[in-house]
Amino acid sequence: MSHPAADRIVGLYQAHARNWINDRGVDLYRGAGGPDEGLWLDRFLEGLPSGCSILDVGCGSGWPIGAALLARGCTVLGLDAAPALIDHARRTLPAGGWEAADMRERLPPGPFDGVLAWHSLFHLTPDDQRHVLPRLAARVGPGGRLMFTSGPAHGDTLGEWLGEPLYHGSLDPSEYRALLAEAGLAVDAAGDGVWLARRAILSAK
Repeated sequence: MSHPAADRIVGLYQAHARNWINDRGVDLYRGAGGPDEGLWLDRFLEGLPSGCSILDVGCGSGWPIGAALLARGCTVLGLDAAPALIDHARRTLPAGGWEAADMRERLPPGPFDGVLAWHSLFHLTPDDQRHVLPRLAARVGPGGRLMFTSGPAHGDTLGEWLGEPLYHGSLDPSEYRALLAEAGLAVDAAGDGVWLARRAILSAK
């Protein structure tokens, strides 16, 4: 089921791209009112190979998450549905690859060592998340990880940004666990609204 505010999300970020770039800034959040981004990125990358390939879905302007991944030596492909944000990423972070794309419509085939949907998947309705999350999981290669953020329970929540409604949607935690298990991923950690899951390394025969 669609929601008018969810349908407006891409247009909201496109129309107010400059405001978002300024509001988000260039520094990782360190636990002030939300998850410690540096800590979770370290957990996400732990054990992944040097130069690991990361798909950053809903990457925004590339700052600060994409920039932090590049600084940690990752190869980054970032996708966002707001072209104005992708343009900023291309200009300011030329070491990464940046594409304008809606995760509901197109994802690169992969596989990737890591797939990240940080503060992006939760802008989709529960129905869209049920469709997109298995597709994100399918891009995770053997031994790779998927990390995303969610709300605490099934439903729709409306905030406000620049005087306009800001949509967030969530599934129930039990449904996230079930979808990840069906996709062959094991949950390594879940807390602070963050999910970290991994795919097992294939055993040699």
